[in-house]
Amino acid sequence: PVVLFLHGFPELWYSWRHQIAALSSLGYRAVAPDLRGYGDTDAPDSISSYTIFHLVGDVVALIDSLD
Repeated sequence: PVVLFLHGFPELWYSWRHQIAALSSLGYRAVAPDLRGYGDTDAPDSISSYTIFHLVGDVVALIDSLD
């Protein structure tokens, strides 16, 4: 099973490092992406690219890519 960790502002995937290791050791697929504009992700210039619809769309696309 997949466990998806989503960080808040201004955190990164690194905030979940201990939980990732713990759940992975139990057989879970732990995924903690850097959200749009954080870490090494693309950072669109327009503020209109950061609506909740865009952020949710990113998460839905990630889930789809994980099957």
